[in-house]
Amino acid sequence: MRLPDSKPFSGCAIAALCLLTAPLGAMAAEAPPAPSSPPSLSSIVDRMVAKQEALAHELNAYQFLEQIDIEALGRDNATRRRSRVVVQIRPNSHALILTDAPGDEKAKRAAAEAEVKQARRGIETVYSFRKAVPRFHVVLLGHGNWHGEPAYRLAFAGKPDEPYRTPLEKLLNHVHGQMHVSARDYSILETQAFLAEPVNVAWFLVRFEHLDFFYVAQRISPLGYVPKTVTFHYQVRIPFASRHERQHIELVDYRRAKPTETSAGP
Repeated sequence: MRLPDSKPFSGCAIAALCLLTAPLGAMAAEAPPAPSSPPSLSSIVDRMVAKQEALAHELNAYQFLEQIDIEALGRDNATRRRSRVVVQIRPNSHALILTDAPGDEKAKRAAAEAEVKQARRGIETVYSFRKAVPRFHVVLLGHGNWHGEPAYRLAFAGKPDEPYRTPLEKLLNHVHGQMHVSARDYSILETQAFLAEPVNVAWFLVRFEHLDFFYVAQRISPLGYVPKTVTFHYQVRIPFASRHERQHIELVDYRRAKPTETSAGP
């Protein structure tokens, strides 16, 4: 079953968090050596953004699997319901659900499609990363290594008084976190982020009570560092209801698509 191309989704927790990671930069088989002296902070950020944009183009020729585990949580954070969806992401972001809904019931399949669209929109929103960066104060904490990879460690904090036009921008104003960035190719290696305080959006009808996020990269030849896992936990309150979920997305089986697969439509 095919899904239509996802568009950037400007109002969900996934989108806000994925903006902080961006897809990891594509790199040649042999990465350039780490610089002997660190560049300026602005140079690190500029190169990091350029790297993410390069990968957005590079991945158009690849396909991979997203294994999405979703937990509906109670007030005590205990799991109330679990579901799992496996999605094949094809060139140019076309998506194909591989998980069969029990009994092939239309309602359950529609629910699976909705979960996949939400996850995909969040991941694809990273392509507007360049626009999100100016909304944060960024500090260079130091230079070390990340699992053997020379890396810069950055801290970031949203500017609470930054003007906003959308609920997503308002949410980003209150997100804090840290990330490791490769000192050799400026890929993002790991990111942790959280909502510093509850935020009301949509005319106070929607309140984000909790939001945290963890992202880890993996190195795959010839792409270099690409997303491995994305885990996030959020709680949103709306009038007379709430949504409390934890999602874990594992990305596996990256491979360059054949020409016929690349040119195929949704």
